[in-house]
Amino acid sequence: MELNVGSEVQRGWRVVAVAGELDIDTVPVLSARLDADVTGAHAVLDLSGLAFMDSTGLALVLEWHRKLTEAGGQLRIANTQAPVRRLFDLADVSGVLNLHETVDAAVQPA
Repeated sequence: MELNVGSEVQRGWRVVAVAGELDIDTVPVLSARLDADVTGAHAVLDLSGLAFMDSTGLALVLEWHRKLTEAGGQLRIANTQAPVRRLFDLADVSGVLNLHETVDAAVQPA
């Protein structure tokens, strides 16, 4: 499977839309895009098109969560689909990650 990544700015937040499957083969694609596009301390991952994520994808999400938090910012996650939400729950990170139902909700001021 492949991974498609799009990026735009909404209300001052870098929104990175991810579609397909995020696994050991496709993590480098998202990692490179995050490195290139996320230049500030605030980003939203729109996972509405993400059908699958494995532990390598989860590790990347947690790495960026840590990186932006240490920079005084935030990584917000929007539109998490059931299989990915289940991974977050099984890994016990749902309470750590900043999860939102929609991108619009994620880009609102805290």
